Amino acid sequence: MAKISLVVGGMGGIGGACADRLRALGHDLVVIDKALGHDASDPSSVRAALDGVPHLTNVVHAAGSVGEGGIEDLDLAQWRRVLDDNLTSALVVTRAALPLMSEGGSIVLFSSVNGRHGGNRLSGPAYATAKAGLIGLTRHLAKDQAARRIRVNAVAPGPVATPMLSRLSQEELDDLRGQIPLGRVTPPEEIAGTVEWLCSPAAASVTGAVIDVNGGMWMG
Repeated sequence: MAKISLVVGGMGGIGGACADRLRALGHDLVVIDKALGHDASDPSSVRAALDGVPHLTNVVHAAGSVGEGGIEDLDLAQWRRVLDDNLTSALVVTRAALPLMSEGGSIVLFSSVNGRHGGNRLSGPAYATAKAGLIGLTRHLAKDQAARRIRVNAVAPGPVATPMLSRLSQEELDDLRGQIPLGRVTPPEEIAGTVEWLCSPAAASVTGAVIDVNGGMWMG
């Protein structure tokens, strides 16, 4: 049976690297992305994108967006947008994908170091909340789907060299890099390598885990 992997956010920095890695491994790819006109937080949009897909081997949810500022700057429009883009979309996608998944499949959701340590004003309170919520969703799904031998894990990156960082000033980038013990921003290809491992037989006993790929920013 052909391996078919769904990558949400597959036109973006991390999602694109994951799509490239899985494609190179011989997987057939289904991509959901705003750039393709999809709304991953809308069940009807996700159902349409999956129409005709016979089965899924892996699901990688790498979509998301950031906010900014502190709670005093936060309006409900930003709160709802960031939670929808990161957390609601993960719920909607996994709910639609699970009936298509066969035993032994793998789901990888994306948290963040912000979901580990509470974040900062560069990405805002909604982002930290959404990414922390993704850890809870990962653990719930891991227990709930274990009887079907479907594994569910999360990756929690630190700063990654994607367009998401381009919104920051050089001073902000330098300050962020100074908080990383290894002193380097992670290339998206390294995140894709972690996703490849989580989707492989080498991780057959790994479920409910949060894999921190952050250069040492969080050592929990």
